[in-house]
Amino acid sequence: MSLRPAPLSLRTVLASAGIAFAVALFGPPRRVHADADVYRFDPVHSQVWFAADHQRFSKPQGRLRIKDGWFRFDPADWTSARVDVVIDLASVDLGEPKWNAMVASGQFLDAARWPTARYVSTTIEPRDATHARVHGELDFRGVKKPLDLDVTFNRVGTDPYAFKRKAGFSASATLDRLMFGMDRYKDVVAAAVELRFEIEGIRDRDAADQSGDP
Repeated sequence: MSLRPAPLSLRTVLASAGIAFAVALFGPPRRVHADADVYRFDPVHSQVWFAADHQRFSKPQGRLRIKDGWFRFDPADWTSARVDVVIDLASVDLGEPKWNAMVASGQFLDAARWPTARYVSTTIEPRDATHARVHGELDFRGVKKPLDLDVTFNRVGTDPYAFKRKAGFSASATLDRLMFGMDRYKDVVAAAVELRFEIEGIRDRDAADQSGDP
């Protein structure tokens, strides 16, 4: 009896070569995030705050509303997380109508020309079970630049009043407004703008699909 292995057919050899070529070209198959939930932003309980130094007298704060967006999150695997959020620049509120109009104007946000800003994460850098740095890209006033967020995971649970599964986060970042072409009044308002986010998401498995995310 011969112990030599049976010769491989030409079809088998070609199939194996094709698989090897595909893996080399495209990398291994994308991981399916089976344990990660998708959440849509709760616009009522999600806030974007900003502050900038005013001639070293104070750091007045303003607020912007989240228009749309979603995030994916698994508490056991930060690396599978992703966020895609659209911010309504015309919603700017500093507590006084005159100042709201000025900041929304072409002197600062130019909301008539660019009514929204969009932030999309690229990679997540976990720090520990409840903290991570989110690396992403901000599309603001027609300019796209990298922006990192320091994120704290607060909790996941069921809202007893909304009867919905929710996830909550706090985050912060610093934006250089000059990098986005917002260079008016440099002698009055500092270039560095502090950003603070308080976020609640409502679990919605279709949220990413509705946004057109691939």
